[in-house]
Amino acid sequence: MLTEQLPVPLPLVVGLLNASVATSLRRRQALSEVLQSFCAERELALSTVITDDGSDPEAVVTSITGKGLYAVVLPTDAHLGARGCADRRRQRLQVAGIRLMVVRGRQPAWPRPAPDVGAIA
Repeated sequence: MLTEQLPVPLPLVVGLLNASVATSLRRRQALSEVLQSFCAERELALSTVITDDGSDPEAVVTSITGKGLYAVVLPTDAHLGARGCADRRRQRLQVAGIRLMVVRGRQPAWPRPAPDVGAIA
């Protein structure tokens, strides 16, 4: 039997918007639609879109880890937060095994495959 004929759950993802970047309700709605379209094209199940107001930078990552997520989807890198905060969030997501997907811009280079220490160059 072909796998296309079997019910297979889609990978579960969460969208993340930064309120300082998506300042108006109209802008947040438009970005949410962009995230929905991105996920639909890649057969990802977008469970929710979280808007981070910046009041507690660690609360956002804490709220999404441990939920069996495949990835966090961002419109751009700017939605992960200011540089120091973004770096900490990247590390926490990596430790939790959650990928980071960016709709526009450079995709994160992690997780990188472990080097093959037994390979001869």
